[in-house]
Amino acid sequence: MCEIHAGLKFKTNKKSKQMKQEKLFQDKIELINVNSVIGSGYETQVAELALIDKIAYRAARKNMQIHSAIILKINDEFSGFFTYEINHKIGEFCLLQSAMYPEKKDKEIYSMMIDKIIEQNTFRYPMIMTVSKKHDLENPKVFAARGFKVNIEKNEFVYMVYGELSQVRTKRLIHMAMTNLWNSTSGEWLKIKKEWNEKIEEAGKKYNIQNPKYASREGCWQGKAGMSNIVLSKQEVVDGEIITDKSKDLNGNASVLDPAVCEIIVRMFMPTNGCRVYNPFGGGVQMGFVAGGCGYEYLSSEIRKNQCDANNAICQDFYNVKWLQSDTSKFTPKQKYDLIFSCPPYYKVETYLDYDGKSPEGELNSLPTYEEFRDMLFKGYKNAIDVMNDNTFFVIMTGDSRNKDGGYYGSDAEHELFFKEQGLHIYNKIIYLESEFTRRATAKKTLNSRKYPKCEQRIYVFYKGDTSKIKDLYPNVGRL
Repeated sequence: MCEIHAGLKFKTNKKSKQMKQEKLFQDKIELINVNSVIGSGYETQVAELALIDKIAYRAARKNMQIHSAIILKINDEFSGFFTYEINHKIGEFCLLQSAMYPEKKDKEIYSMMIDKIIEQNTFRYPMIMTVSKKHDLENPKVFAARGFKVNIEKNEFVYMVYGELSQVRTKRLIHMAMTNLWNSTSGEWLKIKKEWNEKIEEAGKKYNIQNPKYASREGCWQGKAGMSNIVLSKQEVVDGEIITDKSKDLNGNASVLDPAVCEIIVRMFMPTNGCRVYNPFGGGVQMGFVAGGCGYEYLSSEIRKNQCDANNAICQDFYNVKWLQSDTSKFTPKQKYDLIFSCPPYYKVETYLDYDGKSPEGELNSLPTYEEFRDMLFKGYKNAIDVMNDNTFFVIMTGDSRNKDGGYYGSDAEHELFFKEQGLHIYNKIIYLESEFTRRATAKKTLNSRKYPKCEQRIYVFYKGDTSKIKDLYPNVGRL
């Protein structure tokens, strides 16, 4: 009986769909493009339907009715609308609110409205639309059928694009880091990070650089407990014996710069007409690789030759990306730069060695006192400030470390005071949140001493120049 019932239901649905299609051919459907809802004669009808629809209620507001729209008429009756905005300043086409009267809702007619809007994009701008998995018409399936691609997924909402995803890459990054709390454990963040790490690994294989993410930094961690719980070797039982495989050195305890952070920084803090990045304390390959991958020039001062050689090998496919072996406290680049970035080491947390197995003279963590470390660090910053173009940013990713008595050195506060004394604005204070899970093991050892393990770093954004010019000199982020 259930099988017969299911069969009848299928036939009924098929017949209903056929009848609906026949009616669609008989209906007179008009799609009218208006440059602005205000002044089109449809202001009241759009507002009334927007309020009935509830989801599209914003289209009832006068400040939203300044936008363009596709007006839907079925058999000469107003039946729906779809508003949109073209932003020529940043080259962006945004689809806004849409609605159809409940009794007239039809996916095929709705799809015709989408196609009509696509026709208006003669500028070939990326077209952006936020849809909901729960909506009957404004949903991913309907828009995917019209050629839209998924850019970002956030719970029930999906940000879709008609065009190349590379055209809206910055929007994807902004949605990951929209406030001053950057959560590096979110799903979208990990996707971006994985993309870059895979590219770095590929470049390492291509140019025979082993372990490229950590190149030249094996065994640099000097703490009693690791920063992560990554196993450095693999053990397995073979023919009754325990075999240890150390062929793949993951260097789990070394700190490594997050390439997702690098991309957000170069895309958000590079001026519209800028192209050069300088890093006064080079370290790992990540920022140079990302800057090169984004099409920028990059120069880094790095005191260790082995680190310079490894990084230059990995990045040799990029134009003008280079690590220069030099003592940053004594080195000043010849050119001016549009963005300064650095992620210097924490004091006495890691030790960095060169080819001879020793730390080069002047290497920050080889200095005997924190005060000497700080002074040399600030000399390098001062030299970098001298080569900043006006109205540009200096971004520092850093963190404090503890002295032998367990107290913090106060490095974060000293950074703020130093840059303020140099005449720069303290423009942003960003918290970079790392995985809390890996710190819980450390907490079991430190909480008896009332010390909480760190699961964050600080990103300080300093600005040299007139802050009122930022809106004009930096790319507009557009509608979010």
